[in-house]
Amino acid sequence: MTKNEIRESVLEKRKLIADADRDLWDQLIFERAHKHKAFQLATRVHVYCSTLEEVESTPFMEYAWGIGKDVYVPVSGPNGRLTHCRITWRTLWRQGAFGIREPIPDAPEDIVTFHAFFGSETAIIVPLVAFDQTCARIGYGKGYYDRFLAESAAAKIGIAYELQKVHTVPVFEHDIVLDAIATQERWYKKP
Repeated sequence: MTKNEIRESVLEKRKLIADADRDLWDQLIFERAHKHKAFQLATRVHVYCSTLEEVESTPFMEYAWGIGKDVYVPVSGPNGRLTHCRITWRTLWRQGAFGIREPIPDAPEDIVTFHAFFGSETAIIVPLVAFDQTCARIGYGKGYYDRFLAESAAAKIGIAYELQKVHTVPVFEHDIVLDAIATQERWYKKP
């Protein structure tokens, strides 16, 4: 199957998850993923802003604030690149690109435009559409995260529902394999 065929198939499956299952699975995924050593040791975390069908990411932000970490979220920038905004519990939000909520920055210094800022002291919680046993991922097809992850030395942790796992993800030169992926059932780690 091509990436687009896999993406369409998995997105359709993900839409059909019952609300009660989704709520329980989100909790189980959070309980597993936030305990990852890299997340615990990080001084800053980068967390995507989830849509209704993705694994809920807000608990990662709230937990990180609670234990004193700086929290950053992505903002779609020009030319297929992400910028990043530091957020706090006081941050105000607006509707952004692709229907994803984006923060309204409190100050200009809260905006980070260079991906290398997120070095080895950072853990990145990465969104994905599909993945395989080796932690190869398929995103939404725009390449935003592959460009970001390629320039960052941070730990790259995916979160997904088990039904998003496929037999094999086609991997091309520009694709970034994640360090680990947590589902409601188990961990997957890069070989």
